[in-house]
Amino acid sequence: MIGLIALFLVFNKFSKLRPAFIFPRWKDYQVYGVDISRHQGEIDWYQLKAHEVKFAFMKASEGEKLQDIQFENNWSMAKEVGIARGAYHFYRPNLDWKIQARNFISNVELEKGDLPPVLDIELIHNSDQKYLLTEIKKWLEVVEKHYGVKPIVYTYENYYNRFLLDEFRGYNLWIAKYNYNSPQLEDGAHWEFWQYSESGELKGIDEKVDLNCFYGTKEQFRRILKK
Repeated sequence: MIGLIALFLVFNKFSKLRPAFIFPRWKDYQVYGVDISRHQGEIDWYQLKAHEVKFAFMKASEGEKLQDIQFENNWSMAKEVGIARGAYHFYRPNLDWKIQARNFISNVELEKGDLPPVLDIELIHNSDQKYLLTEIKKWLEVVEKHYGVKPIVYTYENYYNRFLLDEFRGYNLWIAKYNYNSPQLEDGAHWEFWQYSESGELKGIDEKVDLNCFYGTKEQFRRILKK
């Protein structure tokens, strides 16, 4: 019984401090991070840094008008502690793509060392999914032109395989799949980021948080940051 208690305490310690050691296998990936929004509330960024969080994607905007109330603080604090930061826009399919692009651009100023901008695609169009793809590509083109760096496309594995096959092969992909097995994209596309949990626990964040890993070495991760 004492042995089981000791094992539990060790597991609990590492699950709190370094979830990457538990799931997925720590040896498979070198770079781990989180993604956050207002739902995580106030964050102790110094604790995240101490627990080897290397990057943080954070919600900046949604639709035509919404801007995340925690973004400004999260954005500045990530820079202060030295965690690579990235900003994402949650796309609303039935709203004007141009206004959505302006919403993101007006809220996010990228600097050297930041991750590329991210477009979060999770919802389907009410009537025309092909039209949605056209609008998404316009958003990506305008944002790329503004920042001088190709955006990252985020979505779920199932959504990608149903709606996005062969549409975004030229983009870095960030794929959500809450499973021990890594994402499998049916068109053979390669993903760069894997969101492997939506219920992580980390000291420094009071609420559950999404956990992510990067497919590649630390040096390869540094190469995708804004020059």
